[in-house]
Amino acid sequence: MSKPGGAAVDPLELVSAYGVDALRWWLLRDVPRVGDADFTVERLVARHDDELANGLGNLVNRVVGMVHRYRDGSVPSARDPEPDAVRRRAPGAVAEALDAFDFRRATGVVYGVVEAANRYVSQVRPWQLAREGSPRLDPVLGTLVETCREPAGLLAPFLRGAAARIAVQCAGTTGSPGSPGTPGTPGTPGDRLPEPVPLFPRLAGRAQTSGPAQSW
Repeated sequence: MSKPGGAAVDPLELVSAYGVDALRWWLLRDVPRVGDADFTVERLVARHDDELANGLGNLVNRVVGMVHRYRDGSVPSARDPEPDAVRRRAPGAVAEALDAFDFRRATGVVYGVVEAANRYVSQVRPWQLAREGSPRLDPVLGTLVETCREPAGLLAPFLRGAAARIAVQCAGTTGSPGSPGTPGTPGTPGDRLPEPVPLFPRLAGRAQTSGPAQSW
């Protein structure tokens, strides 16, 4: 990978400095199916921190944490009856994008599930349901765990290691990444989840090698 003037970026050095998840995610999310993409370390770090750390990782951490805080780590069996259209359509949409070799669109669908789940958390406010002793808390928590399990399968073709970590967080020892376009092994209601751990530590603030944009 090079830029005008002969300077180059070594992918192995990027992986050593920022991790394989960050590099793969930038390639999947920023590089179009046809044409070039401008690369900088700042863009790689921003994409990782905005979507993997703050988006997906924070969602899973919050949900698993609330299940421990309010239900001693046991996944409720109830589910919110309101249909989740985004999650329901995601496996087919990912498979369709992969058939077209459009990785950016496929991973965009996966991240759309994460965005929808974060909106759901903001709307239903589980912490407030817990304070009020609302019977809706169990179906909300059950739905959130089930929703967090979805990326474990959808991400498996792209970020295999990350998919496995999410599956373990959201399904205990029974969770495993699925095949392309299918959800991970969901486990069963009543599964006890492990304690929450950070899935994607933030990269911002690490020593970076800055420079002009490089075309890939």
